[in-house]
Amino acid sequence: MRLMRRFLFLAVALGCQPAPTVPSTLPTDSSVTPVDAPDAPPVDTAAPPTPLRVLFIGNSYTYVNDLPALVVRLAAEGAREGIGPTITVDSVTVGGATLRDHWTQDNAPARVRAGGWSAVVLQGQSVEPALNAASFRAYAVRFGELAVSVRARPVFYATWPRRAGDVVYAQSWSGGSPEAFNARLDEGYSSAATAVGGVSAQVGSAWMAALRAHPTVNLYDPDGSHPSPAGTWLAGCVIYRALTGLDAPADLDGALAGVSADDARALRETARSL
Repeated sequence: MRLMRRFLFLAVALGCQPAPTVPSTLPTDSSVTPVDAPDAPPVDTAAPPTPLRVLFIGNSYTYVNDLPALVVRLAAEGAREGIGPTITVDSVTVGGATLRDHWTQDNAPARVRAGGWSAVVLQGQSVEPALNAASFRAYAVRFGELAVSVRARPVFYATWPRRAGDVVYAQSWSGGSPEAFNARLDEGYSSAATAVGGVSAQVGSAWMAALRAHPTVNLYDPDGSHPSPAGTWLAGCVIYRALTGLDAPADLDGALAGVSADDARALRETARSL
């Protein structure tokens, strides 16, 4: 019995011993420097500009030297540099056509009505706004309103006057000089643009500025009416700016066959200064 009591005493005594203490934190080695996790790479959240889909309606002032294709190239280079949208184009062009001709033949209006355009570029016959201002305005406004109805922006391609000395300057409707003729062309396009909430791409005004600033650059085809490659390059720079609000890219290699790098640069700066 005495032995049993001693055993029970020892068991109780041992059971009452406190449990060993467990450190709340693990010991650290002061010789080891913690390594931070690498920063996550920055995320570019800026979405690229929405591509533009543009319909050109006009005549030989549009298709000579393929102005729409030049605008596409300018946009592609701008997008490559991260400064603008890409552009795809379609066109309805008929040599010598007025806007009335395009309207009554219905091919061009049907293309506009098909929709899906960001902008519709409208170019009348080369003397139309001066020779028959009322008809030009009526059909320019009709086309502009049609473009607006399909949520496209009307862009009026205001063309240039004939070369000095042309026979048109013997006609009173021309104003008698390239400067007066250009003012009448510009007024016709600008008035139509204002009427429909569109924009006038003032190629004629850029043309006149280039003739003053760079008289050795030939803008005219030998006929004194159509554009040379340099003239088309200038028109492309102005229209690209009207479509995007941006200056044409500066470093487009081989801008257009027949245009030197120096001439291309000078004409780009002329378009930029308007």
